[in-house]
Amino acid sequence: MSRLNPTKPPGKPRISAKGFSIFLITGILLFCFTQGRLFPITDKLVKLGNETFLTQISPALKGKALGLVVNHTSALPSGKSLVQALLDKGHDIQAIFSPEHGFTGAVEAGKVVKNSELKDITIYSLYGETRKPTHEQMEGIDLLIYDIQDVGARFYTYITTLKYILEAAAEAQIPVYVLDRPDPVGGEIVEGPLMIPEFESFIGALPLPIRYGLTPGELAMMMKGEKWVPPGFDLHVVRMKNWKRRFFWKDTGLLWIPTSPNMPSPEAAILFPGSSFLAAIQLNEGGGTTQPFLQFGAPWLKPLSLMNSLNGGQEFGVELEAIKYTPRSLPGKVLHPIYENRPCNGIRVHINQPEKLFSVRFGLEIIRLVQEEWPDKISFKAFDLNRMFGNELLSRFLEGNISYETLISRMIEEEEIFKQKRQKYLLYE
Repeated sequence: MSRLNPTKPPGKPRISAKGFSIFLITGILLFCFTQGRLFPITDKLVKLGNETFLTQISPALKGKALGLVVNHTSALPSGKSLVQALLDKGHDIQAIFSPEHGFTGAVEAGKVVKNSELKDITIYSLYGETRKPTHEQMEGIDLLIYDIQDVGARFYTYITTLKYILEAAAEAQIPVYVLDRPDPVGGEIVEGPLMIPEFESFIGALPLPIRYGLTPGELAMMMKGEKWVPPGFDLHVVRMKNWKRRFFWKDTGLLWIPTSPNMPSPEAAILFPGSSFLAAIQLNEGGGTTQPFLQFGAPWLKPLSLMNSLNGGQEFGVELEAIKYTPRSLPGKVLHPIYENRPCNGIRVHINQPEKLFSVRFGLEIIRLVQEEWPDKISFKAFDLNRMFGNELLSRFLEGNISYETLISRMIEEEEIFKQKRQKYLLYE
């Protein structure tokens, strides 16, 4: 057994300049590669459906004419697009279909997108003259492949495009492959009332709660199983590996690609289901800033008073910060946001515990408190609000026709109904 010299205290180990340089470079490379997941160093990271499809399924589809429903998020963890990966393997891509915001994801919300081309392949916009592939566009296609990252909110229009794609496949009697991806806001939390037929639109075409907690593959299965789309097509969901329902995006090990111009981060996606309603009552929801959905305000708002009423956000697992900001038009993101060029008093939301952040309830609580303190500042268009919320409960509360307690209790009832109904379509624990 070796002993320390009792007369000489142990010294600190010395590192040479060369050794320190090697240590530093290794650390930087590990950080870059694991953050971008360019070279996975563990088999516990989430493996997307498109990875499995490319290596295990696509070889059997050689010679088939493919129709791809994709955009800029349709990428492998290496960064290569699914389109390019399939072309590299010699597949025949007959047509590409793109959702709102276009194939590049750079077109601002609500703006019409025109058809275009990529490597002599026609890109048909499903946010232009048509929202669903036409018979002419589908001609010659043997199967459809859907691979688009969603954000888990009913009024984010990519899931409406998925519905229309399944309808087009049923009409053409061809199969659909949904390459599964995470729900970035988790698969456990379900929030909001169910959409009723009276208010169905492109921003809400399915009888879902606002926050439904399903992956695209699970949702496609539910659409077919509940007969929300016609029969007549085979649905193949290519599952992910290692994804858990409790996961938020930060748990996946995947690099976030902004799903649209105003969805710059997975944190924005978590708040989006609740923050979106703030603009409907004349609060700026972060539009026209670099932090959409992560901050809100108005020229007349008193942040400290509201923060105090929210108890600092502790109940929702967030930290609140009083800020001042001025919304601006940001071409390519948003034009003429509410309170454009007017200084606003606002609150910045920092998410500490996403599992506690029931974002729809958080948004409703803000609305309730604003109505109590500044009732003369609130105005809204009932029909537009109902189309977002899914029914008349929120507008009826704001009009004084029902209590807040009734609003919440009715929501809870419908959430429980949906949780039971979705159970048989869950692919992941």
